[in-house]
Amino acid sequence: MKIGIVIPLKSKAVSKNWNTTCENLKSTVNSIMNQTSDSFECVVIGHDCPDFMIGINLQEDKVRFIKYDTFPPPIIGTAESENQLKYEFDRCHKILAGIVYLKNSFLDITHWYSLDADDLIQDKFVEAMQSYDYADSIILDNGYIFFKNTGVINKENEFSAYCGSSAIISDRLIKLPEVIDESSHRSIPFGNFSHVNMRNRLQQSGYRVVVAAERVVMYVRDNGENISNAAYTNTLHKKIKKFIKSIVKYRHVDRATKQSFGLK
Repeated sequence: MKIGIVIPLKSKAVSKNWNTTCENLKSTVNSIMNQTSDSFECVVIGHDCPDFMIGINLQEDKVRFIKYDTFPPPIIGTAESENQLKYEFDRCHKILAGIVYLKNSFLDITHWYSLDADDLIQDKFVEAMQSYDYADSIILDNGYIFFKNTGVINKENEFSAYCGSSAIISDRLIKLPEVIDESSHRSIPFGNFSHVNMRNRLQQSGYRVVVAAERVVMYVRDNGENISNAAYTNTLHKKIKKFIKSIVKYRHVDRATKQSFGLK
């Protein structure tokens, strides 16, 4: 089993603070580079290249940056629902472009994982997933939610309900389109199904879906660049409710576990 990891990166035009976006991505990349297994290839794909990724060797580095220019960055308006659709269009087409690049470059990739540019994976992520190589899809429902501004880390057993970094898809399910157009992202599960419905939709289609027992992925909230944050906490009442909920669900996470995700 070899995993192709695709990280879609928002553009400077969309980012609230480009430096924050790049710092978040750097933490994500570090969590990938700390893997105990090298059975993976990774691509970050975006309109703008972060400074720390300039000059990497595309042939030698396990994580590389590819410039995306198929569609321009989304133009953000005042309607949150419309903005969300634009974000998803941008994100899903970048995932597709990343898969195309890696698929053409590394013929031995057997599974695909879309990882958000501000989330973290545990150092044994790739190693742990090897035992599920028979599956058409691996759903990561056991994970963590890290509230960066408070340092609270919650264990979450319904991770896919909250985070898009929650599904690994077999290459058998990847059918690349012959022509790239505005509907091409629907050709891959990451663009055709929401992370909330991924498990049920694939099971209904008759695919072998397993839920990984390991807790190897972390959703980083309150990092200054969460796209969904505005809708989730756009009032003082929601912010207070979210904070209380995070405290109520809090369970101690030991230092070794934090370090395995690259956290101090």
